[in-house]
Amino acid sequence: RSISRSIGMACSAAKRQRIRVNHLSVYAHDPEKVARDVAFLVSGHAEANGPLRGERGDSWVCFFNKEDAKADGSSKVNLLDPTVTDFLEVYPRTSRLVVGSDSRASFERYDARREGGAGVHLNLAVPTGRAELEAMCEERGLRCAWRGYLPLLDVWLEEDPALLVELVPPLEEDGDSRGHGA
Repeated sequence: RSISRSIGMACSAAKRQRIRVNHLSVYAHDPEKVARDVAFLVSGHAEANGPLRGERGDSWVCFFNKEDAKADGSSKVNLLDPTVTDFLEVYPRTSRLVVGSDSRASFERYDARREGGAGVHLNLAVPTGRAELEAMCEERGLRCAWRGYLPLLDVWLEEDPALLVELVPPLEEDGDSRGHGA
């Protein structure tokens, strides 16, 4: 009886799907620059997109995988398409997310530019090597540093309040997983 219960539990665990993050949203002083910088660092694609386009301010989206962008560049990616995943929405700090009267996500005008706020960061695995990541950050004028005790590069997209992306490159062939100066 306990063997059949164990087998049943193992089977249900095998059927479970892993949870995945489809997209993330952050606020920035300059959403376009942040989206374009992240797209550059991950070989992605950035475009003005999202719910705050137009008169309410500009929201930008960075698609982590270029193949998710429209091939001809003629129209925006439909963010409501459930197959569109793996992107970062970047909202202006002049708007904030609120619960709408119908309990749906909504935005209102709110100027948070003067607030210190809390820092935000995300961690992305990238196929790019260390030296190339350092050169890319230098080309974009982004401050960066290897963590030292972890094999990741801290890249500061904005500094006040902090907006950080941690980039995790493949391990070096020599097996050295420690970061080094940038």
